Amino acid sequence: MTSSLLSNPLSTRADVESALNAILSPLDRHLSPGHARVSIGHTAAHFDDIAVQLEGYARRLWGAAPFGVESDSIDWSSYRTGLANGTNPSHPEFWGNPAKDFPDQRLMAPIGFAIALIPDKIWYPLSNAAKRNVETWLLQINECVLVNLGLARVGAQHSLDAMHDGLDKAEEWYLGDGWYSDGVRAQRDYYVTFAIHYYCLIYAQIASTIPELRDSERAERYRTRAAQIAPDILHYFDPDTGACIPFGRSLTYRFACAAFWGAMVFAEVGSNHPESANTVSTAVAKGVWLRHLKWWFQRPEIFNGDGTLSIGWAYPNLMMAESYNSPGSPYWALKAFLPLVLPQGHPFWSNDDTPAAPPPKLPSPHPVPHAYSIFIHSRRSPSHTYVLTSGQAATFASMRHSGEKYSKLSYSATFGFSVPVGAYGLEQIVPDCTLALSDDVDVKDGNGCHWRVRRVAKDAKLIRGSPSLEPIGHGKERLQVGMVATWDAWKDVDVKTWIIPMPAGEASFEGDWHLRVHRIVTGRTIWTCDGGFSVSGVKSDGSRRRLVAWDDVLDEGVLSSQSSETTSSSALVRSIDGTTGIRAIRWSPKPTEAALDATGQLPVEARIINCAPDSNIMFPKSLLPTLNTELSPRAEPHWLISGVFAVAGHSADDRSWRRAWEEELPIPDWLRQVLK
Repeated sequence: MTSSLLSNPLSTRADVESALNAILSPLDRHLSPGHARVSIGHTAAHFDDIAVQLEGYARRLWGAAPFGVESDSIDWSSYRTGLANGTNPSHPEFWGNPAKDFPDQRLMAPIGFAIALIPDKIWYPLSNAAKRNVETWLLQINECVLVNLGLARVGAQHSLDAMHDGLDKAEEWYLGDGWYSDGVRAQRDYYVTFAIHYYCLIYAQIASTIPELRDSERAERYRTRAAQIAPDILHYFDPDTGACIPFGRSLTYRFACAAFWGAMVFAEVGSNHPESANTVSTAVAKGVWLRHLKWWFQRPEIFNGDGTLSIGWAYPNLMMAESYNSPGSPYWALKAFLPLVLPQGHPFWSNDDTPAAPPPKLPSPHPVPHAYSIFIHSRRSPSHTYVLTSGQAATFASMRHSGEKYSKLSYSATFGFSVPVGAYGLEQIVPDCTLALSDDVDVKDGNGCHWRVRRVAKDAKLIRGSPSLEPIGHGKERLQVGMVATWDAWKDVDVKTWIIPMPAGEASFEGDWHLRVHRIVTGRTIWTCDGGFSVSGVKSDGSRRRLVAWDDVLDEGVLSSQSSETTSSSALVRSIDGTTGIRAIRWSPKPTEAALDATGQLPVEARIINCAPDSNIMFPKSLLPTLNTELSPRAEPHWLISGVFAVAGHSADDRSWRRAWEEELPIPDWLRQVLK
């Protein structure tokens, strides 16, 4: 199965159909006798096992239903049998009463979606008794837009008030410029596109075919917002590889990150909406969508041994999973297959009429105030796409690793990010792309070495590159930009951090470097660890051996230097996936402090951490370059300034990365004003 995906060129509709079939077919062996449940694995979620197996049944429909609009090759009798049995209180595979037995309508949404798209396959052939059972079951939680859309499509009992209430709730989350928050929270993650925009665009397109539901003003509003946000969403995707920046929760949904582009095409935003004609065309949306799918399908590691999708990101990994991720959860990814609703003759599928176009040269750095983010695309080939961010947070109780998923300083489409796999030591905490602090490293009885990282950034702002540091508005000015935010690490430890993209230098390309400035006031002795991007920690010769020393033949390995009179402390790792490093520029430069070394700076230890296995969501084995020091309590602030370096890809013939790495980094004039 995975071999067919590896060799799939993904250039025609038939290729995309083949890919969907390759993903769906392994689920058949996991169907229950009554076809109402799909039991894939044995790991748990925070809802009961019946709901877990219902999720396995229902999420297939995100891909199967669009496919079914134009194809009869799916066994729809199996889906109908499962739907009838799962909603029949007298059947052994009854799904239970939704309001009592599972948490919300997300397990109903794909069923309503399928009824709306393919009623001839999944609704009309049902018996009248089965239809009544399905209707009764779906209406027990009458909050789902897609459920009411589907029931209205077939003339069954439904509630327009409930559907409009659901749509209006999203209005409470609207921020402007096409951006929503993920509920009444400080999150601007992929739920904005693969949930809110996705459902709104489906509603806009399908409701227009149902006289009772036609609402041209609402539909136009949704299409306009999608056109507005699309240029920003382009920046989440690497223009060369198609990979997207992993950020936020629910990352096990993988290629659902591209669902927005399919929804735009389905709702005719790219082709018919006048505003989008000057922003993201259908050809560009198609190109991003296909490159993203190709990136995933070149990674057979995302599949279990039986061909089912695993929980994880680039490989099976429960460490990064959410408490609501069951073995069927990854099939939310099938939302990406919505374009299959378009017939073979549609211009979208013609490589002559709608070629899969690359995006235009993306502006970089690209500030997005609503998302508290600055997106960067290096000008090398391959590009390195990453984001600098401060200000988002997920603080609800069930959220796992919220600080790691939302509150690091940067996230990369090439290098991913890491989550803790234990409670003690830097090897288990793995503070890549963030600052970690400890106040008990010196405890020797085995109870110390706790580290904490930022979970909630306060007073986050996008800033101009000027001494006044005025916040950037929503005009997205193209000046030198940065971000600043504070963090109360302890009651007597305050941290303020600036992150600043660096322009191209004499040897470096734009995007190779970014600058971090930490201002720390501490009332206790603390230890600091400033982490760069982590990277694959194995050799590129296929041996799977860890990188240890420098290998001149393979042009890879690890380098570190400690501070002296002529060089700053620095740590660097180069592997087949890229090169990452971090360099100390100025660390607490106050000559009057007794702790300073001969150069007038705090002693800094450059250290490369051999990270615990499965901590990075991209690489099972990873290494992390870091800078470490000890800070004494004082009223005067400590200043820690680091340069963070990253280059994607590996070519033994290209040594330009070394010249860029060795380049001296200037401190911008406006930042010097801050330091004064």
